[in-house]
Amino acid sequence: MNLLSDELLQHLIAVGQVDVLVGVPTLNNAGTIGPVVSAIHRSFATDFRRERTVLLNCDGGSEDGTPDIVREASLRDEETLIASQSLRTIHRITAPYHGLPGKGTALRTLFAAAELLQARAVAVFDPDVTSLTPDWVSRLVRPLLAGRAAFVAPLFARHPLEGLLVTQLVRPLFRAAYGYRVREPLASEFACSGAFASHCLAQDVWEGPLARYGIDLWLTGTALSGGFLCAEAPLGRRVLGPGAPRPGLPEVFRQVVGSLFACLEAQAPFWLPRAGTSPLPVVGSEPDAPPDHGAVDPLPMIDAFRAGVRDLAPILEPILGSDTMAVLHGAAAAERLDFRFPDSAWATTVTRAAAAHKNGTLHREHLVQALVPLYFGRAASFLLESSERDPRRAEGRLEDLCLEFEAQKPHLVARWMGEK
Repeated sequence: MNLLSDELLQHLIAVGQVDVLVGVPTLNNAGTIGPVVSAIHRSFATDFRRERTVLLNCDGGSEDGTPDIVREASLRDEETLIASQSLRTIHRITAPYHGLPGKGTALRTLFAAAELLQARAVAVFDPDVTSLTPDWVSRLVRPLLAGRAAFVAPLFARHPLEGLLVTQLVRPLFRAAYGYRVREPLASEFACSGAFASHCLAQDVWEGPLARYGIDLWLTGTALSGGFLCAEAPLGRRVLGPGAPRPGLPEVFRQVVGSLFACLEAQAPFWLPRAGTSPLPVVGSEPDAPPDHGAVDPLPMIDAFRAGVRDLAPILEPILGSDTMAVLHGAAAAERLDFRFPDSAWATTVTRAAAAHKNGTLHREHLVQALVPLYFGRAASFLLESSERDPRRAEGRLEDLCLEFEAQKPHLVARWMGEK
C-alpha cells in the first residue's frame, strides 16, 4: 500500500531532507489545535534555529475545520519576530491520511514521511493537550540529536491519585514484565530516531487492532524489546482540553488492558526470560507533582466491585483460583469505609488474567470486561487508603504495588507457559 498520497509526497519532496519532524495527528481538534501549532513553531524558531524542521499534521477526515486552522495558524507579533531570526525556513504541512481513522494509521504515515525525509528525530504530540509549551519539543528531541537515546518517553508531573488505570495496572504490569521502570508506558507524546521509525514501519502490526487501540503501548514495548536506547524526559503537567468526545472508562479499560495483554503476547520472547527491573535514564530535572487533585468518590466504585464479584464469580474463579476469590469475597463483605483490596491479591488478579488471556481460558473480550469491576475495587481501595496522605507517601504506595507485581513475575511466567 502506498502510505503517502501524491499531494503529501509532493509537499515532502519540496521540503527535502530534515533534521526534526514533528507530527500532530488530528481528528476534529479545532478547539485546541491552534496553540499546539504555535508552540511547536516557537520551538522551531528558538530551540532549533540551525536545524531543518517540519511540522506534519496528518488528519483523519476532520469535519470541524481542523486542517484549515493548521494551515492558517499565524504567530503572534513577538513570535513572528522570533521566527524571522531563524536561520532555517519553518515548514508546515497538513494532509489527510489513508485508512481507518486512528492514531495508528496517522503514525504509520508520519513514520513513512520521516523515512522519506531522512529525519534524524521524530516527535509526536497530542492535539488536545493545552499545557504543551515550546520546551516540550526540545526536551524530547535534543537527546535524540545528541545520540543519547533512540526513544524518549515523557515524564509528567502527576498527583499520585491521577491516572489510576496507569498507576494501578498498566505501569506495574508493564514494568514487571519488560524489566524497565517506565512511568508513562501509555503516553501519547514521545520522540524517536529516524532509525526507530523505520524499524517500526517494517513490523507486521499496522493492519491489526493493536495499531488502532494500543499503538502507544506497542511503541514503548517495541523500543525496549528491540534493544533501542531509551530515556525519559520531564515535561511538566499534562492537561487535556475539551477536544473530541472520549469513550467512557469501561471502553477505555477494554482498549487499554486488551492492548496491554496483546503486547505481552506479541513481545513475549523478550520479556519472559528477563528478571528484575532497571530505571531508564532521565534527561532533565524531575517534575514536581501537582499539589492538588480533584476529589473522586470511591463509594460507587465499591458498589460496582461488589456487584461484579457477586455476578461474575463463576467466570472469575477458574481464572483467579479459590484463594484469590476468597480475598475478593472478603473485601466485598466489608463495610465500605473499611474496604481494602490488598496489593498481593490485585497483582495476582492481573497476572493470572494476563496468562488466561494468552492461553484462551475465556473469550478474551469477556475476560477483559470481567476485570472492570475488579479494577473499580482496586481503584477505590487506593483512594480510600491514600486520599488523606501526603503525596510522597502515596507515591511510596505506588512503588510498593510495583514491587509486588515484580515479586509475582515468576508466577506470571509459569502460568503463561501453561504451568499451574
